[in-house]
Formats: sequence, structure tokens, C-alpha cells
Amino acid sequence: MHAPCCGLLWCFTIKTGKNAGKNPSVASLYRALADAEDAATDHGLPLRPKPVRIRRPEDPLTPEEIDLRERLQSQPHPNTEIHS
Repeated sequence: MHAPCCGLLWCFTIKTGKNAGKNPSVASLYRALADAEDAATDHGLPLRPKPVRIRRPEDPLTPEEIDLRERLQSQPHPNTEIHS
């Protein structure tokens, strides 16, 4: 049985060092992913994306969606010219 990331190994190439030009091992790939997760948590970034609910047009807006819509509609359109 193969590790889930074995298919990804061929997508990556080591850029520097004595193994430059070769594909990384499964252990190296897992180590790199773990390092990236550690770096993300060090900077306060979420590890996983926040799940979202797909909203249908007939669904009522949440208070957060109402607030966002009002803030967006109150901003000037980015393509309008500002005349002084």
C-alpha cells in the first residue's frame, strides 16, 4: 500500500543541495508539510480553511452578510473616477 502523497512526489523536485534535481522521499514531503503547518501556527494563521455554507438566493442573509453587504455597497466603485 502506498502513502497518500506518493502520487505527489513526482510533482516536486529538490532545487538545491546534493539531491538537487531529484524527487523528494515520502518522509521529506511529510517533514516539509509539517514544517509549513508549524510556521503557519507560529504566525497565527489557521491550519485549515474555514468551512462555508453555500447560500441559495432565497435563503435569508445572516447578520454578518448584511453588515458585509452594507459596507461593500457604501464603498465607491473602484473603476469610478474621483473628481475634485
